[in-house]
Amino acid sequence: MHELDPSCDHPMRAEIFRAARMCAPCMDRLGAMTYQASPLNEPLRAQWCASVLVNRLMPAISSAHVATSNFGFRELLAVDAFLDSGLAGPTARDSRAAGRLVATDVRPPAAERALKRYFAAVESRESSGHLATVLSARAAVFHIPPQMAVAALVFLEMRAAPSAMFWTCVEDCLRSVPPGAHLLRAA
Repeated sequence: MHELDPSCDHPMRAEIFRAARMCAPCMDRLGAMTYQASPLNEPLRAQWCASVLVNRLMPAISSAHVATSNFGFRELLAVDAFLDSGLAGPTARDSRAAGRLVATDVRPPAAERALKRYFAAVESRESSGHLATVLSARAAVFHIPPQMAVAALVFLEMRAAPSAMFWTCVEDCLRSVPPGAHLLRAA
């Protein structure tokens, strides 16, 4: 069984939305990220889940969550470098643009010095600031578990899906993740 079972449980949907809103308060202004949900791209969703979500974004979320919990500024920079090495072209560009928007739009709590340094590095373009890194770092600060951070990221990735398909797309992506995949392994 998955750590997060997104079956048609409306309280779970509300929790995913809450986590997405807390981690990316400017989510209404985020453009495309690593996947453009649309009926035309529907055949590519499974491929995106396997290659990008499971192999790149989930390890990054796990690593960024641990790094933030351990006050690891350099480790957050390493997570962005990991994403830079595995994402290319428009996917990488859009992921960085979305992450920068969140990092520059919100301020971390005063006690979170590593996160403040990381956000400053993103703002100055010293670090690329991928959305998965920024979102997971904020999730750690708010004590949102990495599994919910993954669900929040999928929610944000699928927001462009037609409303009739939206939750189906989110739930299908989350079901496609192998149980325990990459959530305990660092990037």
